[in-house]
Amino acid sequence: MDRIVKSLDSYKKSIQNLQVNSGQVVLILVLITVVGLTVGLSLISRTVTDVRISSQIEQSSRAFSAAEAGVETALQGAQVGSSGSLNVTANTTANYNVTMLGGNNSVFTYPYTETNDIQTLWLNSHTNEILDESATNSYSPSSSLTVCWGSQTTKSTDESAIEVSIYYKDAGGQYYIAKGAYDPDPLTRTPPDNFTQAEKAGGYCGGDYRFRQVITPTSLGVPSGDILLVMRIQPLFSGTVLAVQPSATLPQQGSLITSVGQTSTGIVRKIQVTQGYKSFPTLFDMALFCENCSH
Repeated sequence: MDRIVKSLDSYKKSIQNLQVNSGQVVLILVLITVVGLTVGLSLISRTVTDVRISSQIEQSSRAFSAAEAGVETALQGAQVGSSGSLNVTANTTANYNVTMLGGNNSVFTYPYTETNDIQTLWLNSHTNEILDESATNSYSPSSSLTVCWGSQTTKSTDESAIEVSIYYKDAGGQYYIAKGAYDPDPLTRTPPDNFTQAEKAGGYCGGDYRFRQVITPTSLGVPSGDILLVMRIQPLFSGTVLAVQPSATLPQQGSLITSVGQTSTGIVRKIQVTQGYKSFPTLFDMALFCENCSH
């Protein structure tokens, strides 16, 4: 009888242990399922995100290509004040407009200019991209031009000076050039360059410019009745940013093309291109020309 009771107790304990082990197995299976679902959902979410990003990149590329097509169309002969639109593909369109570059008395800015490169400021108007050379549309020799250069944010590396060349012609049709050189620290160069001392208090031309020089063509020897054509600005010693603030209205400097490409999904990309007038090479600023030379 005792053996039977012991056997029953042993059987009950085995059943209880089996129930406990079964519960642990179920719990482990639930945990594995939860972890598997979490990993699976994470992978699905990442895949969906990657697909969405890839689609956005593709749509962005299409919109950018459409904007480029608008620029190319405008460059083929669109005049200032004109605008247009085109269907680049079945799903992308481009809209462009051409506005005047310059033609006012606001600050005219240039991109970063390397040493010995040249930036051009037209002091007379153009017709069909040809310089007029007329007195009617010429900037007055007695009106000043404030040239600003040097960046406050890069002042430790921007210690540049500038050379300014003004081309003009007299009533008899003879061409001349007037030059000036300006340096914020003319005496600290090695050797000193003896350029005209430029102002260096900073914050010039309404922006982040360290140096400035107010230039009046007549002060460089240009007769007040002569016709200004163009001013050329050349950084010296180091590259720099440049700006010009006129005291009167400048002639038009070219055109600004703005093109916006858009896809059917609403992705928009915008491009702006500056189209200046054709200018002569830098070599012309370093050459001496004479008429009826004897050699």
